[in-house]
Amino acid sequence: MTDTRSEFHDLQALYLPVAGAVLLIVFGTTAFALVRYRARPGRVPRPTREHHAREAVIAAVIAAIVAVLLTATYRANDQEAKANRAPGFAVDVLAFKWGWQFTYPSLPGVVDRSGDNGPAVLHVPAGRRVRFHLTTRDVVHAFWVPAERFKRDAWPDHPQTFDLTFGPGGAWGGHCAQFCGLKHADMVFTVDAMSGGEFRAWAARARTGAGA
Repeated sequence: MTDTRSEFHDLQALYLPVAGAVLLIVFGTTAFALVRYRARPGRVPRPTREHHAREAVIAAVIAAIVAVLLTATYRANDQEAKANRAPGFAVDVLAFKWGWQFTYPSLPGVVDRSGDNGPAVLHVPAGRRVRFHLTTRDVVHAFWVPAERFKRDAWPDHPQTFDLTFGPGGAWGGHCAQFCGLKHADMVFTVDAMSGGEFRAWAARARTGAGA
């Protein structure tokens, strides 16, 4: 998946009207029942009647709505899980308690790691497909970039591979989205998406620093 924002924006556009309609129906029906059938002096309850046909129609409508939502959700998740054959750049991500380490196969020796100097910075080229290889050193963590509408869990002994494309140059926040211990809240990182020229300049400086 290269742009999860569009995929999950479409899902949100589908889910919100359905959720709003369900909210109105539930609250509206409850309010009507509270007012219409409230206890009043001299009122005697009447026996209820079965409405099998009406109930069957309601059940069919609910099943159809659920089927549409599930189909759209699984389709989006399937697109998200697809890895492309020719990524433009690759990053190895290591999650650990309580930080991140980013290394770049095409830039040997270049490492961005959480430490005393602050959160790790993930350097990526904007507008190019980036392939991530995600692993964890200890417990379950989650690689989450809210701006990308993307989250992927990191399970011990189960490496994850996925592709993302970041928008025009900018900086976004990233977090661990699985509670992983006492310092879970400190497990953050920054995404620095650079234009082509800026990224090449950074890569050159990083190579020089790694060589030194």
